[in-house]
Amino acid sequence: MKKKKMSGKARAALAVGSLLGVAALATTAAFTDFANINLGSGGEGIGSSSKFDIAVVDTDDTVLQADTEAGVDWVIPGADSFVPGRTLTTTIPVFNNSKTITGDLSVVVEAIGDGSIGTSPNIMKFLKFSATDTSTGTVLFGDPADPTAGVDLASAEAEIADVAARGADSLAEGDAYVSGANGSEHTIELQVHFTDEPETADYNGGQAALRVHIDAQSK
Repeated sequence: MKKKKMSGKARAALAVGSLLGVAALATTAAFTDFANINLGSGGEGIGSSSKFDIAVVDTDDTVLQADTEAGVDWVIPGADSFVPGRTLTTTIPVFNNSKTITGDLSVVVEAIGDGSIGTSPNIMKFLKFSATDTSTGTVLFGDPADPTAGVDLASAEAEIADVAARGADSLAEGDAYVSGANGSEHTIELQVHFTDEPETADYNGGQAALRVHIDAQSK
């Protein structure tokens, strides 16, 4: 029997269909693979196991947390003989106790309660304040070169600076202080001047209850 001759268009159509069939067979035999990416390292995931923590270096070079509402006592030499015309100076080192987290620091001098101590006359209105970040040489408030020109209590506050991460394991309360990375410590030198004016004669035996509040915020 004589085969019927197909048109060129029909032959082309059959050829295309044949190629599609081969492609379908190849797809079913393709290789596969996959990748899972566990975010973080060492099974810790993301986040820091190092808590953000700001601490103080006590006068005996040990670590103080000072993070309770009651605060900690900070002895200032000469405070018990503070009379008009004199200036008290104290230095407070604060540091970032977090291994990996950086932050911002601010400082404010504030009254404890209404600033009075027992029945002693309250001398708060006669006090002037100045402060310097000695680690950077930055004047925070007042006039450290002339403490008599310091600011009143209401203006004794400032942003300090960025504080770098410690870059080493955190220290515990009572540990001997060991310096961390550059920029992880700031030292505040505070001056409190008792103005010498006639009215102070009526405040003989006067006192004032004050504290330095250092605030830290991670970033």
